Amino acid sequence: MMKNDVNMLWIVFWVLVGAGVSLLSFNLLKKNVESIKPPQADEKPKVGKLIFQRFGFLIVIALLIYLALRTEPLAAVAMAITVTIVTWIQVLALNSKLKKQEERLKETDFGSN
Repeated sequence: MMKNDVNMLWIVFWVLVGAGVSLLSFNLLKKNVESIKPPQADEKPKVGKLIFQRFGFLIVIALLIYLALRTEPLAAVAMAITVTIVTWIQVLALNSKLKKQEERLKETDFGSN
């Protein structure tokens, strides 16, 4: 294999790692947000776990970008772009899903009156 082939393999590897981390991070974030309940009158909101987890994923992504940079600088750029794009795709898909659910609720509420 030539050096360009090896470089391309590193880039593909780090892009796949970035996509995987992004999917895992977003799914855990979605699960944690769904589990948040409104606090009682004298109770503080419990978001410590959420904050700790988000900070942990920030550290993990920073470490992975550093490792990608050490192996192939272009791979680090590709990984950062991949994490961003995959996250935005998930956000847009979730937003679309929530809008559809909201429209269905409005239709059923309107029809029941």
